[in-house]
Amino acid sequence: MDSPLTRIILFVIGGYFIVLLFLGAYEWIRKEYPRPPSSHPSTERIQHPFYYKQAKEALKRFAGLTKTERVAIKESLKSGLISMEQWMIHLDQSDYQIMCIGELHKDSTRNFLAEEFFKKFSVDVLLLEATPKELKRLIKRMNAGRTYYPLLDADIMRILRAVEVRNPDIKIYGIEETDKQKKTHHGFAGSRDKAIARNFWYRFQPGIRHVILLGALHCTNEPNWLFENLRSQAPFPLKKRLLNVYVLGEHQNGPLGTFLYFLDEIGIDKKDFVIPDTSALHPHIYEWFQLLNHQILKKFSTLIVFRIPAKEIAEIEANFKIE
Repeated sequence: MDSPLTRIILFVIGGYFIVLLFLGAYEWIRKEYPRPPSSHPSTERIQHPFYYKQAKEALKRFAGLTKTERVAIKESLKSGLISMEQWMIHLDQSDYQIMCIGELHKDSTRNFLAEEFFKKFSVDVLLLEATPKELKRLIKRMNAGRTYYPLLDADIMRILRAVEVRNPDIKIYGIEETDKQKKTHHGFAGSRDKAIARNFWYRFQPGIRHVILLGALHCTNEPNWLFENLRSQAPFPLKKRLLNVYVLGEHQNGPLGTFLYFLDEIGIDKKDFVIPDTSALHPHIYEWFQLLNHQILKKFSTLIVFRIPAKEIAEIEANFKIE
């Protein structure tokens, strides 16, 4: 049994298991301690050239109007696009109890929300696109001092810390569809959002402010998605206290990018801004930017737009020597 061949076979088998052990350990470390993405936001002004002609056409139409009409459009935009600070003051004075914030699961979006919204606006209950088990692990990592860990491919640690600093008594829940619910529903159309809605109502507390942070589609006003489920299920007095919001970076959506190009060209100097009522813009905006209207304005009551800060652009240009 102690032949050279036996020793070679045992050595090979042992080596194989050692390799498997190291691979398993590496995979665990990679998943448990993921690295933040190293990509940086582009500073190119036009990043969706396919839509660029819409902006040029809108500018052409704008130039063809009378001076009085041009002034009216600019005044309408100046009053209809407000700062985050103004919007949060309005929001704080409102009686909204349920706010569904839709996002694209980007680090830039989460960072913006953490710094410009959750650090400055008090929330009583935060509900995330995670199961209770997943959320428990995220909270554990945060309490252990982790500075970065993704939920759906984007860091969630900053938001978790921001809401707790702002309101130490905040309640945080995971309302994603659970494995048990998936088995029960057998993947029927719309079953996931119906399950999320049930999970939300289980955690709902009347009279306080709830913020739901989910992928954008869940917060649209279209049938079978979460927000519309909540609105149809809510008792009448509560229906008016629901708000759906879309948060987008300036280059995360082509039609939005063309609208921002138009704003810049006609002299509407807006950095981060909010359209608090997407149905109240000047009629020409819906006519000239039909894709923006179809994809976003019709589907959300409020739109938040954040732009790359000048300081961040300068740092990027310095690091990458952009001419």
